[in-house]
Amino acid sequence: MKKLLKVVCASVICFSLCLVATLNILKSTADIIDHSERKKALSHPDRVSSIYPGSHKKSIEGSVGSAVRVVSTDTNESVTSLATGTYFTYSNRHYVLTVAHAIVGPCENLLVIYFENSATCIEYTSVDVTADYAIIEIDEMPDRLPIRAPQTLQLKKYPKILDKTYYTGYPNSSGPLTFSGTVAGFTDDGLILVQSYAWTGSSGSGVFDYKGNLIGIVMALDVGATQYGIDVLEDILIVVPVSEIDWPTALRHPRN
Repeated sequence: MKKLLKVVCASVICFSLCLVATLNILKSTADIIDHSERKKALSHPDRVSSIYPGSHKKSIEGSVGSAVRVVSTDTNESVTSLATGTYFTYSNRHYVLTVAHAIVGPCENLLVIYFENSATCIEYTSVDVTADYAIIEIDEMPDRLPIRAPQTLQLKKYPKILDKTYYTGYPNSSGPLTFSGTVAGFTDDGLILVQSYAWTGSSGSGVFDYKGNLIGIVMALDVGATQYGIDVLEDILIVVPVSEIDWPTALRHPRN
């Protein structure tokens, strides 16, 4: 009888501990979801500071509202690339503009994510490894605010030195984070150099000028030689201007 009682007590204690552990897990999950929802609400374009003048505020809102995370996995599922993209629409279809070096696998292995929501890749409409840009057709993302193309995306003239810029991205797997910057200069082949901040994961972020126009996408960080070797200049961004993108080719063809 005592042995049976011990077994019953042990079972009750074990069940209680399992129940407590389960409740703790559920509470932790609920806390994560709650924190994610809070972060999502705090990251909404409506929360852009009112200290900026009208055109600047519009630019920041466009940056914040259209930024998405791009996750690409190779065929063997051994390599995963994390980057940023800009969500846009054209002819009632939905696309993401990002860098070509972020694409490491087939379309079916790519997801476009914003917090708990995601969209699948429909097709790669253009992947240009030379100019380093990619345009991906995706499912609609109702919680994102797309910019329009190609009118908004055509760079009619280059920005001027010390023009103000803004971009939103996911550096170091954090974010979405929004940064201001200034046009510092240009490379010999016409790439834009912006003084701001970026790190791994920022690649593909759309860079907007102070008028709200998308002027390019973050391609890389500048590097410099020191007495200790090569060092990364995390405050100098190399930006591919949107004039390098072949919009007619990327957006011309009907879906298969």
